[in-house]
Amino acid sequence: MNMTGWSGGFADLTVPWPVAPEVRVFDLAVALEPGMPKHPYHPPYGFVLAKRHGEGMYPNGISSAMEMITMGAHVGTHVDSLGHIAKDGLVHGGRPVMETQSPTEGIQVGSTEECPPLIGQGHLIDAVELFGRDLTPADGVGVAELEKWFGEHPEPTPGSVVLVRTGWMRYWGDSDRYLGLKTGLPGMKREGAEWLSARGIVATGSDTVNYEHKPDIAKVALSVHEHNLVEKGIYILECMNLETLAEHRVYDFTFVGLPLRIRGGTGSPLRPIAIAPQHQGD
Repeated sequence: MNMTGWSGGFADLTVPWPVAPEVRVFDLAVALEPGMPKHPYHPPYGFVLAKRHGEGMYPNGISSAMEMITMGAHVGTHVDSLGHIAKDGLVHGGRPVMETQSPTEGIQVGSTEECPPLIGQGHLIDAVELFGRDLTPADGVGVAELEKWFGEHPEPTPGSVVLVRTGWMRYWGDSDRYLGLKTGLPGMKREGAEWLSARGIVATGSDTVNYEHKPDIAKVALSVHEHNLVEKGIYILECMNLETLAEHRVYDFTFVGLPLRIRGGTGSPLRPIAIAPQHQGD
């Protein structure tokens, strides 16, 4: 990996994982590094090696190094807390948020600290396979697409986590294209979100910076965020690396994602993993 700046990708560093005869573990997170794509509304990721080896040596030749990290909670692979979106001043559960927020203490209702460990049956929807071609910003996942996919794969049940691969992670090295700020993004339609929430899922996410379908850059697209976060209390995961999971054709797995306990936060960086039987997929 290029150690002087952003390497422009996530596949140039292979991280060894513990192995066992029975299971495989898939890393679903992108690497955090300076210059990585981020929405213009969110602070960028910053890294400084604040203390280098050789500065302030300990006895017997021992040295240490340490860093300082700055970033927005919605940068890189992350989870949206329920308080990330409000409707008419109310977050999930009809709780007022306007009078319970401050610059130093954050939001006091629907904060990241309320987000539980996200552990459950995971389902991957490979929309590239579903559509039979590379997706464009005009492509959305709705009821017809979900019924077609889950007609051939196990359907989500209460407690499930559903992930949507659009194939957009291939543009991670091209920030403008990945963010879709000029073109829009493929993703989940409101009707698709309602189909999934009716099945009791606890979280859902995608490989894009904005989970929901955004075909027209001139129009605000937050109806899926409103439905999931405000109406149903379903957590949203974004900027996920789903390429390896799709490459191995692993569509069903155990999902584990642990948000940080950020008091007052509206989101959290996430290191999600998928655990699948060794024999599953290719």
